[in-house]
Amino acid sequence: MAMTLPTIALPPDAASEPPAQLPELPPELLLTLLTKRQAATSTSPASSTRGSSTERDALDSFVLSGAGASGTSAGGVQVEDVLNELLPDEASLSQAALIGLLLRTKIQVLREEVELLTDLLDRDQDPTTMGHLQELIGDLLSQVTAIRDAATESEVVVREITRDIQSLDLAKRNLVASMNALKRFQMLVNAFDQLTRLARSRKYRETASALGAVKELSAFFKTYSSVERVAAVSRGVHEVQNVLRAQVMREFEESFANETARAGKDAQLTDACLVIDALGVDAKNALLKWYSLLLLRDYRRIFGAASEAGQLDNIARRFAWFRRVLKSHEEENAHIFPAGWNVGAVLAAGFSEVTKNDLKSVLAKSSASLGVGLLLESIAQTADFEREMARKYSLTFEEILRLSQISYGVVEADQPISSVFEPHLGVFVEAQDKTLSEMMQNFVSSRISISPSDNPSAVLPSSTELFYFYREALERCAKLSTRQPMLDLCKVYRKWLKTYAENVLTAALVKFDRKSSEGRPNMQELHTACLVLNTAEYCHETASQLEERLQERIHPDFKDRVSLEAEKELFTSATSAALLAILRELEFTVEPCFASMERNPWKEVEYVSSESGYVAELTKALNSVVDAVREGVEQKKYVRSVCDKIVGLVLAKFTQTIVRCRPITQIGAEQILLDLQGVKNTLLHLVIAPGDTAPIPTSYSRYVARSVQNIDTLLKIIMSPDDPADEFVRHYLLLVPCQSFSDFQKLLELKGVRRAEQNHLLDVFLAKTSTASGLSDTSFLTTLDMDPTSNSLTSPSASGLQSPTIASGTRHHLGLFGFGGSGPSLPGLPGVGGTTGASREASRAGTPAGTRDQGQEKGPAFARLGARFGTRFFGGGGAAAQ
Repeated sequence: MAMTLPTIALPPDAASEPPAQLPELPPELLLTLLTKRQAATSTSPASSTRGSSTERDALDSFVLSGAGASGTSAGGVQVEDVLNELLPDEASLSQAALIGLLLRTKIQVLREEVELLTDLLDRDQDPTTMGHLQELIGDLLSQVTAIRDAATESEVVVREITRDIQSLDLAKRNLVASMNALKRFQMLVNAFDQLTRLARSRKYRETASALGAVKELSAFFKTYSSVERVAAVSRGVHEVQNVLRAQVMREFEESFANETARAGKDAQLTDACLVIDALGVDAKNALLKWYSLLLLRDYRRIFGAASEAGQLDNIARRFAWFRRVLKSHEEENAHIFPAGWNVGAVLAAGFSEVTKNDLKSVLAKSSASLGVGLLLESIAQTADFEREMARKYSLTFEEILRLSQISYGVVEADQPISSVFEPHLGVFVEAQDKTLSEMMQNFVSSRISISPSDNPSAVLPSSTELFYFYREALERCAKLSTRQPMLDLCKVYRKWLKTYAENVLTAALVKFDRKSSEGRPNMQELHTACLVLNTAEYCHETASQLEERLQERIHPDFKDRVSLEAEKELFTSATSAALLAILRELEFTVEPCFASMERNPWKEVEYVSSESGYVAELTKALNSVVDAVREGVEQKKYVRSVCDKIVGLVLAKFTQTIVRCRPITQIGAEQILLDLQGVKNTLLHLVIAPGDTAPIPTSYSRYVARSVQNIDTLLKIIMSPDDPADEFVRHYLLLVPCQSFSDFQKLLELKGVRRAEQNHLLDVFLAKTSTASGLSDTSFLTTLDMDPTSNSLTSPSASGLQSPTIASGTRHHLGLFGFGGSGPSLPGLPGVGGTTGASREASRAGTPAGTRDQGQEKGPAFARLGARFGTRFFGGGGAAAQ
């Protein structure tokens, strides 16, 4: 492979030498030299000094950076970098002599360029030359000044010459404007004379054309009002317009006075409308007001606020009367008026204005005795009339109202007739409140008879009935008003949602005063708790939909005041109470099992047999409760939550029973350890339905194993022989690396070690822990209560179930010995659920020693449950249940 060398521009002298002088160079280097030689011959030093942008090679960068002098210039090219570029590899070292020659040649060329530039700079700075240049610049400035003065004088001369021409141009423009004004004025005078003649002759169509021309010409002379002749004509035009307006109005009044006078005048009246149109908007409005009052003159007399026909129960007669009048207008008079006047809509607007004023007075007088049925019927008929008029004239009813020529100044002109009912809609809200009160009485009175056989659905029928009523009331109110009445209705909703959550759902749950020793769950209470749980969850989801719907329908000014958050929290609390009731029923169910375990003489056990009898009883009790929950709970996430809490409760009861059974011998501990494995296996399979081949969730199995671990460790230590003492203490510290003296003493008490032997073991323990390192101050035994009470583990203060936590990964479980776990904790249990430093006294008092994570899974909407009834009431525009 041929070696490639960097390009180096040759000096001008070297450029003239033939390439035959360098026969040893490879073809690539010769090609590079030839290229650079051509560039060198086309570039002179002078052009380089003027800033030509010729490309520089590595040597140029090296020389210009000054690196050749210092060798370590911080701002330029380093000598090593340039040499590495010129001699990239060992093969290029054979060309070192040639490269050195070329470098020396280029340095010589650069020196010559520097000398040439220096000489040129010396010549440019010659004082004689600079003085000559300054003289030339001075002469040039003098010439420029002379030219400027000459231009100024020329401008003055031109202005003098053109002054007369400008005066002639102005005179010409004024003359043309005067001639045009005289012509227009002549036209105005002629048109005015013609208009006067036509007005006397009652030829209204020609009069309308002449009037339009006169008004257009008069507009041109508004700026000439100071001219007497023009002002006189303008006054004449104004007087003629007044005469025409009065004349046309008399024409209409005489024609509509009786049918005989009207005969044969329709065409003349049609032409008269053209004159009114030409007279302007004021004249047209005056005619329409007269016509509206003419057709509605009997309306106030028949349907006045003081008359019997004008009362609210006769509102349909009002609208029927106007429909007849409107029909008569369309058949007999509509052809007289121009279509653009939209006289029918004007009549509807006038009728609406009168009706609003009348109804306002009627409602004010009858507000005390106003019935909701009559009110709603009146609003419905009014709304039908408004929609009818809007369809008829292809305008919104508000646009129709703006056409009214009748105004009483009492009710806003752009407000529909139905707006007068809004201040009285409190009657409607009160009626909804009364109806809900009656419904709630029925719900409360029937809550004690809740039965799964009576309710095959997943939720209480009362909940679907309640929200169905809410939806219907909301839609009716939205048609009546979206302002204060809807906000008042929202307050009623909140009131009865709270009542339903507290007096129906929570009150239906079992009270904590039942006693049982049969070991069988009360299936009625379990099904009731499941039904309440499903209903509370359904109500929470549907209340969210109701809140969204209210915010969509209410006026934006009231939107920020609509909230059902407090009521949704009540349903969340009802869900927690239902879970608590399930656990309470479980505790009653398993209590006989643990009583049987406690009665077993563990200190007299001589050998380890199969599982104890209470394990089978416990398994049966747990499965019966979980099966009932699995069957009754609609959302299966709560089944997992119940299983989590059952693990904590059962193992806590198991720990309490172990403490009560002390002293426990080594054989007894082995038997209990065997029983514990059976209980663990039962707990593991609670989460899987019978016949389901799915694997046990990993998070659940880890939680069970973690919950059982401390009990397993405790039993293994009890199984250890206490003789020799050194070996026993070593084994204890291996399993429980803790230097707590009280913890070790608790264990000795569980083993039933005699007091004399305890002293020796405690001495050995103190000796070993005083020299050992890495031991903690607390362990799972720290919070183990050696005097467990008989208080319920699921009492309201000890349940920790104020809000169920069901999200996988964020679940907090019941800790057996007060250390952290991953499932829902039950603070306040004896020896359970506290922190590592919780005292025995706090445990006995039921004081929570830790807090429970309030994280909650944001699961999918509760749409599946609602779909079973077709009751997604407020989603998707508030569609009704199918």
